[in-house]
Amino acid sequence: MVDAITEFVVGKIGNYLIEEASMFMAVKEDLEELKTELTCIHGYLKDVEAREREDEVSKEWSKLVLDFAYDVEDVLDTYHLKLEERSQRRGLRRLTNKIGRKMDAYSIVDDIRILKRRILDITRKRETYGIGGLKEPQGGGNTSSLRVRQLRRARSVDQEEVVVGLEDDAKILLEKLLDYEEKNRFIISIFGMGGLGKTALARKLYNSRDVKERFEYRAWTYVSQEYKTGDILMRIIRSLGMTSGEELEKIRKFAEEELEVYLYGLLEGKKYLVVVDDIWEREAWDSLKRALPCNHEGSRVIITTRIKAVAEGVDGRFYAHKLRFLTFEESWELFEQRAFRNIQRKDEDLLKTGKEMVQKCRGLPLCIVVLAGLLSRKTPSEWNDVCNSLWRRLKDDSIHVAPIVFDLSFKELRHESKLCFLYLSIFPEDYEIDLEKLIHLLVAEGFIQGDEEMMMEDVARYYIEELIDRSLLEAVRRERGKVMSCRIHDLLRDVAIKKSKELNFVNVYNDHVSQHSSTTCRREVVHHQFKRYPSEKRKNKRMRSFLYFGELKFLVGLDVETMKLLRVLDLGALRGPFASNGDLIHLRYLRFDGDSLRHFDIAAIISKLRFLQTLDASHLCPIYDTIDLRKLTSLRHVIGRFFGNLLIGDAANLQTLRSISSDSWSKLKHELLINLRDLFIYEMIRSVPVSWASLTKLRSLRVLKLETYGRNLSLELEEAVRSMDVISPSLESVTLVRITFEEDPMPFLQKMPRLEDLILENCDYSGGKMSISEQGFGRLRKLDLLMRSLDELQIEEEAMPNLIELEISVSKRETKLIIPNRLRAFGQIYC
Repeated sequence: MVDAITEFVVGKIGNYLIEEASMFMAVKEDLEELKTELTCIHGYLKDVEAREREDEVSKEWSKLVLDFAYDVEDVLDTYHLKLEERSQRRGLRRLTNKIGRKMDAYSIVDDIRILKRRILDITRKRETYGIGGLKEPQGGGNTSSLRVRQLRRARSVDQEEVVVGLEDDAKILLEKLLDYEEKNRFIISIFGMGGLGKTALARKLYNSRDVKERFEYRAWTYVSQEYKTGDILMRIIRSLGMTSGEELEKIRKFAEEELEVYLYGLLEGKKYLVVVDDIWEREAWDSLKRALPCNHEGSRVIITTRIKAVAEGVDGRFYAHKLRFLTFEESWELFEQRAFRNIQRKDEDLLKTGKEMVQKCRGLPLCIVVLAGLLSRKTPSEWNDVCNSLWRRLKDDSIHVAPIVFDLSFKELRHESKLCFLYLSIFPEDYEIDLEKLIHLLVAEGFIQGDEEMMMEDVARYYIEELIDRSLLEAVRRERGKVMSCRIHDLLRDVAIKKSKELNFVNVYNDHVSQHSSTTCRREVVHHQFKRYPSEKRKNKRMRSFLYFGELKFLVGLDVETMKLLRVLDLGALRGPFASNGDLIHLRYLRFDGDSLRHFDIAAIISKLRFLQTLDASHLCPIYDTIDLRKLTSLRHVIGRFFGNLLIGDAANLQTLRSISSDSWSKLKHELLINLRDLFIYEMIRSVPVSWASLTKLRSLRVLKLETYGRNLSLELEEAVRSMDVISPSLESVTLVRITFEEDPMPFLQKMPRLEDLILENCDYSGGKMSISEQGFGRLRKLDLLMRSLDELQIEEEAMPNLIELEISVSKRETKLIIPNRLRAFGQIYC
């Protein structure tokens, strides 16, 4: 594990030597020497890591290397901080810079000399105790694009998860769900040990077409061992999709009892399905059941749990279903689907080796898919090595193979993927992880290296998809063929937490206990209650990240000013005093709820964060202040409801801009937004209308959302776009909200060759026919027409050949619809 940290620090030294060459000129040779020594030590660490069992001497030596690597990072980051602080001084204080710079230079020279003595001592200890055998470190320089190309070749195509061995279970439970004779609320409990596929089975039922047609109101929530009833109720309310954004903001402040009443009111008299995933105690269900009406509409609740007493302890009418282990034949079928993707020829010896390993998995699906993910990237000759490694680690048949398989799979990862996997320990149990947020965090932490060919975000996505491909991470939601959210299984999360603790990489606080008690951990994460977070931790000067996942709380005692090496600050719903005098020059990621800092001069704080990459104020509350980002030239993602002026300067790195007013948008130099991929513009009343010509200049734009307050829009009137055969060739998703069309928008929108999602929400088009021709929308997969008024819609027979999701809803009931039967078969049409 330590090898992942050392390789990261070696890369960081290299980056400083290249990007900040003048700053580190005085110690360039010493740094080069440190980098060389640490690179060599990294080779020995790889050998130690490859062993089945580490002896105590190797463990202690690895710990010395880990502490040394972290100290190198601290020295370099602190020196960089001091020089940047001096460069920003003004007036009389600037006169002291020359003397101060000399003192800083002497200081870092001394620090590096001490580090050199320490690394020589570490090397002598390795030689004295005969630790490791040198292995060549993987590559040199920036090889991220090569690695990603290898990942791209190995990664499987977008495919639906196949639930092997649970077909009979799914059939039985589907009959229970759809039983028309059972009019009362009925509960289905799925129970069994971790890794058997309870969640996968529940999700298969939840997403089945029959269930979607039967239950108009569906919701999914998770509970876990550490839970807050209020959080669970809020997740159900959000998942139902019946509540507006403004209303969600209000009820977010409700007490638990008020949320129970509110949810009960939403579901009363309705046929609903609610999935409650991963319940650990009966009290959790007792807290929820009051909010779920016992009506006579045929509603259903699905519960998943590891505990039989919980499954059978629910009151009312229920059916408890125990999941079994897979048979060997089922295990082998599941293994074959994943392990042989890159192997053309399967000889008898390979099959024999595979079956021996599958036999040891004892029918546990999670263990089987992780083993298959590990072997899918091995050549046939390497399968025997994995098999032999398994046998050496198993003392006897009483030891389950699953933890060993998880460990082997982790050790096989590249150092970047190891860091990605360890980072998953920051998220609460059963948490649905937004992939965009995870990518932004990994980039901000400095774990990802891009190059001229690929942006860092793309590289990060491929590393995450490698974890999914290896079954170390589960894809939950996909859009346009891309993973949008994911989840780590509890058993694998335990592995990530254990390894993060050993590396002093992440420290997690929840309501009851800290995962470990170090006061110098690199990353601090608080789940639920901030008030329980010990005061001595709030002034950790070596902290690189602080993240909060919890309910609204007042921020007390988090001394951000002393945490000058922070790269990530995610305050979430914490409210309270937060100040910055501009010293957070390492900060790359700042997230806060739009409401949490409303009483503080957030505009002044943000304007000083010169090297910020991600600004995320994505909660529902708008920001009316003028936000000046003109000095923040490293910005890559700006997310929030910016109702005031948003001033942006050099935006060559900007990829995400959600959302910006049309007034602010009109003042930007659109031709400079060469990397902008995701854009959300809204028009206020009496604001400057959006020119579609300005959007055609965005050659990298993939996702566009345009929201107005009922403005008339004539897409074809603009001279700059009327004559174009192809418009916005990179656009994949377009959402238009509250627009009144003066002519049929479809001929215009059909000029977008890569469009996959099209959503018209609360739009109007009266006085004519909306027509989709056979030549249009060749790639379109999703079409949602949620119209307030529409006289006629005609879709030609061969139009939209790749469409898989269709929803048409028109308030005006006399709308004439001409739609092919093949689309009616799966579409949802309400008129």
